Amino acid sequence: MKRYLIYILSVFISTACFLSSCNTLDVDPTTSIEGTDAVVDSISVERSMIGIYSGIQSGNYYGLRYMFYQDTYTDLLAHSGTFTTDQEISNRALNPTNLQIANTWATMYDIINRANTLIKRIETVPLTTTTKNRYIAEARFIRALVYFDLVKVFGGVPLHLDPTRFIEEIKNLPRSTESEVYNQVIQDLQFAEANLSSNAGALGATGFGSRPNRAASLAASALLARVYLQRGDNANAFLKADQVIVSGQYASGTMIPFPDIFTREKTNEAIFELDFTLNDQNGLAVASDPTTGGQKFYYRTAFYNSFVASAGAGDARFAASARRIGTRNSVVKYFRLASGDDNVPILRIAEMFLIRAEATARQGVATDAPVAQVINDINKIRNRAGLANANPTTNSAALTEILTQRGFEFAAEGHRFADLKRYGILGVVIPALGGTNDFRALWPIPFQQLTNNPTLTQNTGY
Repeated sequence: MKRYLIYILSVFISTACFLSSCNTLDVDPTTSIEGTDAVVDSISVERSMIGIYSGIQSGNYYGLRYMFYQDTYTDLLAHSGTFTTDQEISNRALNPTNLQIANTWATMYDIINRANTLIKRIETVPLTTTTKNRYIAEARFIRALVYFDLVKVFGGVPLHLDPTRFIEEIKNLPRSTESEVYNQVIQDLQFAEANLSSNAGALGATGFGSRPNRAASLAASALLARVYLQRGDNANAFLKADQVIVSGQYASGTMIPFPDIFTREKTNEAIFELDFTLNDQNGLAVASDPTTGGQKFYYRTAFYNSFVASAGAGDARFAASARRIGTRNSVVKYFRLASGDDNVPILRIAEMFLIRAEATARQGVATDAPVAQVINDINKIRNRAGLANANPTTNSAALTEILTQRGFEFAAEGHRFADLKRYGILGVVIPALGGTNDFRALWPIPFQQLTNNPTLTQNTGY
């Protein structure tokens, strides 16, 4: 029997804990999980690809914890409940022994290993070179997304690019530098751009990679825009965001009403959207509804009040994003309590407008007036929300307005932590992450990984 089945049991246990709200997770130390089933023909290739997407939907990742943690670690969300794992995130006091962080790390490396397995094993499958490259591109798109999500919170991490199926095959790789991880992410996305369909499923295109719940070439371009912006490469961030906007594949002209992004599925604003179903649910709706049991994530009071003030000026995003239920400031973007099948938008066209505006403003002199396109892109988002035009007189003021709009536009979508880090104000907005605690801008490498892999080093301060 394959020895990696021992780890599968621990994944099953942690999944059961998530569903039953227990707070003890036994996470075996490892940097990768079991490989996918045999990849021998077109059917098994497609099943393997679906398995990679399924990994992203995990409750440890975009199905709940990782995504909400990106806002809970900031001024946007707060945890309410008894789980110490969640409380540490909400209090910005993570410990290396936090079992949820260990579980999230393991889940993310499982997805990477699934992608690596498909990339390797498809070599011997009797498919055309074009078809093989499309599947490889799709796997590399997801691998890039996961590595980008890892480097944002942990800094440099081990770059595993080969599949692991047995315990003895696990390589104790040291941490790569942040620059090396970013370079790999960019290489993967550039390959995806070149080998996936440029059609967007939002406009009803059919065929491989043409649905917003599957990676397309423009999804890779959009993710590249986000990656370049976070890395500080503003020129390329502008080029990629602009490329997506002017493609005509998404709602870059008349944008849909904001609530439709969440009440409908696979709209023409969706660039890449995780598709949850009755048989493949997430915990997002339950996680902020005080009428149900379990651990909760609510808007922090200060952010909620600022959102209320924006609503008073006409901001329609508030009613589609937040609601006071009793004494709780609840997230309502995800509201399908009974079915748990709210889709999760990972990339949408609104972000491209704000990336293009931010990248342009950052390339200008802070005290100079912003170019017209910066103001137009900001007002594109404001007007869709029902707000009057803004007219920032300097690039610095424009950047402040962009950050404000990103907070309201992407509330509870997992952008805030990266935004505050990119703006260099994490410790200002959240004093608990400043001063002598500035090391907490990175999360600790899980203790289990350090125990298993002697070549790993801990982030400074932990």
